[in-house]
Amino acid sequence: MTKSKFQAILFDLDGTLVDSSRDIATSINLTLKHLGYDPITLNQSNSFVGDGIRMLVKRALGKSIYNNENHTIEHDLLSEADKIYRKYYAQHVLDTTLPYPGVVDTLNRIAGLQLAVISNKAVVYVNEIMHHFKLDKYFKLILGGDSAELKKPDPYPLSYIAQQFNIDPQQCLMVGDSEKDIIAGKAAGMITCAVTYGMRSEKSLIKQQPDYIFSSFSELTSLLA
Repeated sequence: MTKSKFQAILFDLDGTLVDSSRDIATSINLTLKHLGYDPITLNQSNSFVGDGIRMLVKRALGKSIYNNENHTIEHDLLSEADKIYRKYYAQHVLDTTLPYPGVVDTLNRIAGLQLAVISNKAVVYVNEIMHHFKLDKYFKLILGGDSAELKKPDPYPLSYIAQQFNIDPQQCLMVGDSEKDIIAGKAAGMITCAVTYGMRSEKSLIKQQPDYIFSSFSELTSLLA
């Protein structure tokens, strides 16, 4: 594919390029078990993903202990759980995680564009997943949640990518499966595309009024033609 209305495309990772939901849920439930707390469901785990590891752990503890993911968690417990989760996730990061259907084929077709990944996941795990599936070769820049001072939904990491590519944000497309991807994309002045096969409901994504909504990754090629 040689022509496109966009010069750059920025992608979220979890729920957009790869289905990592079960490995995340496994690791968070091993963490809860280690600490003596009840497990949470896959759907609950999915709903807690998107703001980095510490917020995932905080919400899981709140749900397990208090049946309220927004409950305040004591600092030392949260710090301990954060460390335990990272240990378990490092062991299980690639147990069942796979690229979504159509991802590799579509990336091959759009390889002539400037491509980047912006995830709120710790960059060490982002890089491991990208390298394992040989996805890293398609991307000029890969950012994790600890690669910059601010994470999505703040537009900073998106604006940083546009600056590094020397491309006007209006010529960039932000693709993601969460509300935070769309919020960040709009705040950065980019066109936004929500995918509905990931960790968020279509209803919650529609509320953010993305410019495009797709139910499969392969549909991206029709937008770029």
